[in-house]
Amino acid sequence: MYYIKKFLLIVIFFLVGCEHTQDLTRLEEQKLPIQTSFKITDFEPATDCKSCHPVHYKEWSGSMHAYALKDPLWFSLQKKEQAHFSAEGKELGQFCIMCHSPVAFLTDAIEEPSSFSISDTSKYAPQIQEGIGCSFCHSTTHFSPTTDAYPAIEETDIIEFYLNTGDVKYGTIRNPISNNFHESEYHPDYDNSEYCRGCHNLTIDGQGAEMTFTEWSGTAFEAMGVECQSCHMATYAGYAVDKDQFPEAPYRENLHNHTFAGIDQALTFFREEESQVTAIQNLLKSAAEMNFASPLPDSLKNGETLELSVLVTNSSGHNLPTGTTFSRQLWVEVTAVAGGDTIYRSGNQNDEDDLYDFHINPDGTEDPDLTLFRTVLYNAEGDSGLRQVAVERFVRKTDTTLPVQGSRIVLYSFSVPDDSQGNLDLTIRLRFRALPPFFVREFGSGIEALPLNIFNIAELTETIPIRSSQ
Repeated sequence: MYYIKKFLLIVIFFLVGCEHTQDLTRLEEQKLPIQTSFKITDFEPATDCKSCHPVHYKEWSGSMHAYALKDPLWFSLQKKEQAHFSAEGKELGQFCIMCHSPVAFLTDAIEEPSSFSISDTSKYAPQIQEGIGCSFCHSTTHFSPTTDAYPAIEETDIIEFYLNTGDVKYGTIRNPISNNFHESEYHPDYDNSEYCRGCHNLTIDGQGAEMTFTEWSGTAFEAMGVECQSCHMATYAGYAVDKDQFPEAPYRENLHNHTFAGIDQALTFFREEESQVTAIQNLLKSAAEMNFASPLPDSLKNGETLELSVLVTNSSGHNLPTGTTFSRQLWVEVTAVAGGDTIYRSGNQNDEDDLYDFHINPDGTEDPDLTLFRTVLYNAEGDSGLRQVAVERFVRKTDTTLPVQGSRIVLYSFSVPDDSQGNLDLTIRLRFRALPPFFVREFGSGIEALPLNIFNIAELTETIPIRSSQ
């Protein structure tokens, strides 16, 4: 039976691969156009799509794509880096803008990126204000390669977008219905991870900076056909258009969710806030597993030392965390309570909700066992960390993220007090938040009071009886 199943799987993969190859071959034969110059009116505002595609519009309007040019923290960091490059007699240009408002980038609408602030956005067309909008994405004709930036020699406006903003809108529906608003055409690339690569695979002066696509490439997830869209644009059944306007519209089984669920969330009041938090939690609940790496004792004596080992395993299709790993916080929290008293803890927070990492506790005295999965960036002067080093000018990094299907054992050791009675209660949680609070306080003026959600990915609990040593 095993060999039959294995053979069937091979056949299925072969057939899927053949279909994919044929789609791409047919696409090459189509010789889809690549536009070389753009004006803002080549792109429609997302609101123009709302009447026909109300569900997709609602999903998108609460996404981080729609928030991309509304984030005050992003504006603050963009301004900071522009000033840093200017002080060195260099230009950062549209490096930060090219992915956060690709229409602005393609049309050179923002003439002075160095002084561009959040208060300026209201004077720009909706196509620019909306960040990554419908018209931009559905005009793509070919994959973008990895974005290789070279700030050291001021080559920063270098992302490659291949679009055709004519009357055709491309997508994943093989048999689109005709309408009076635009032509529709099936495009196989929209179901492939390569579609996301341009903005989600970034090198700086040859160093991997944000490498989500590369992390996924060559893994079992790619081999099984689990693409970025499989998790971040999950399919569901429904109608692609408003049924009242298009009574003949067929019920479809393969619509893509346009919330683009990820691990970032809006820091200011935004549309679909509750749905966004729910989507992040749903995504993270299957992102990792946690288990005891060695058996726990049946009981403990007063004064005895517990050697605790925890195995954390990445279950996602890329490193955990991924993207801007230098600003993520994924950590293990351990709490041990004996007789109602907390006798050990690690991964706890101070009164300002910050972890005791090297930013907050440089000498490591408060939480020497703190385990964080992340990267730390270093610049040419040897400075490190979020306060000093931005991705635009790092030269090396340390990396403690979990690779795809990778595991790490985390060790803890503590003693049971001599006078403890009852039980030792252990609670171990794998926790995540997109940004550290100190970072938001220092660089996100005006958004200090908004909560940064902490998401629990996995949890272990255990109770061990305590025996008197006498």
